[in-house]
Amino acid sequence: MVSLTISPVKNVEGKIVGASKIARDITEQKHSHEQIGTLAREAEHRSKNLLANVQAIVNLSQAETADDLKKAIEGRIQALANVHSLFVATRWIGAEVSTIARQELAPYSERREKRVRIDGPEVLLEPDAAQGIAMTLHELATNAAKYGALSVANGEVELKWSQRSDGRLEFRWAESGGPTVRAPTRRGFGSRIIEQVITQLKGETRFDWRADGLVCEITLPV
Repeated sequence: MVSLTISPVKNVEGKIVGASKIARDITEQKHSHEQIGTLAREAEHRSKNLLANVQAIVNLSQAETADDLKKAIEGRIQALANVHSLFVATRWIGAEVSTIARQELAPYSERREKRVRIDGPEVLLEPDAAQGIAMTLHELATNAAKYGALSVANGEVELKWSQRSDGRLEFRWAESGGPTVRAPTRRGFGSRIIEQVITQLKGETRFDWRADGLVCEITLPV
C-alpha cells in the first residue's frame, strides 16, 4: 500500500508551475496497526473471560465459615492464575495437559515422589478447555487432601488420559490407600463445580465412589 502526497511547485512570482509527488510505502505500518487492533480485541476477550470465571468462582463458592470461604475462593483463583501463566508461554494458544497436571498436583507430590502418578500423551488444550481441566484437577486434589487418598501419608493418586479415535479426550482420576470411601448421600460442592465446568465444555463426568478410593472419569471434546 502506498501513501501519495501531492504539493504545488511555484515560481519566484508565486505562480503554480507544476506539482511534486511523494510516495511512501505504508504497507508495514498498516499491518502493524492491524496487528495492534487484533491484539487489543483478543486482550479484551481474554479479560472478559477471566473476569467471568472469577465471578463464577465467587458466586459458586460455599463454606461453613468466612475463613474457609476465603481459602476456597483463593485456591480456585490461584488455579486459574496458574494456568494463565502457561498461556503466556504459548502466546495464548493454550496449555499442554501434562504441564497443567504437574502444576496443579505438585504440592501433593513433594514429600513422596510416587504419591501422585501422571501418565498420558502430549495434548495441547485451547484456553477454555485448559482452564476447565485446571479447575477440575484443583477440585479433585483439594477433596483428596481433605477427605481422600491425599489426606493420609500412604495414599496415592493416579491420573491418566488418552485420546480416543473420535478425537475426544478421556481422563481417569483414581485414588487408593486412603480412608474407606462411602458414597455421599448428596452431591458435594466440589463435585457440582466439576460437573458444571465439564458440562460447559460439552463433556461428561462420572464419579465412582469405590470403597478403596474415588474414581472420577471425564470425557472431553478437544
